[in-house]
Amino acid sequence: RFRNPVISNTYFQVVKNLRYKGFSSTTLMMHFDAGGGGDALQKAVDKLCLDAEKAVDEGKNYIILSDRGIDKDTAPVPSLLAVSAVHHHLINKRKRMQIDIVVESAEPREVMHFALLFGYGASIINPYMAFAIIDRLVRDKSIQLDYEKAEENYIHSINKGILKIRSKMGISTLRSYRSSQIFEAVGIHRDIIDKYFAG
Repeated sequence: RFRNPVISNTYFQVVKNLRYKGFSSTTLMMHFDAGGGGDALQKAVDKLCLDAEKAVDEGKNYIILSDRGIDKDTAPVPSLLAVSAVHHHLINKRKRMQIDIVVESAEPREVMHFALLFGYGASIINPYMAFAIIDRLVRDKSIQLDYEKAEENYIHSINKGILKIRSKMGISTLRSYRSSQIFEAVGIHRDIIDKYFAG
């Protein structure tokens, strides 16, 4: 159990390497061929879903969806698309309750980014790029704090923002908010909604 659903790089390494009493994880890369366009993106998302199902069948306790390692030939699958697609696929296969979804992404940085990811099934999020930016701001003395305090303040502010959103919805716990999907999609990729954001 973690006190906060938004975790630092240090705590993420604990999650990633946890082998306590049978707990185990697998890392699935949220990458697709940058030159392949929409077809490559769809193939990558479908592969994520199949690989997540395989992880459940292998007895994994949680999967890590990661977009680290992007280069000139690969682009990141949007983290919300990946989380929602995997979440719904496992629900359809009646395997969702057997696994948790952990997100390691450069994408989330604002409160709403985290709120959406939790709302579509993420259990824990490691926003490594946000922490890298905080580290740079501390080193440049743009922030007059040491890194540990600046990191703590950022995580605290994100948690307070999520609490505020939950409060407006009348939801008291993150457990009840997680996977609640209390959002409306505006202006998005018809077929995409039906397949990856059902309901």
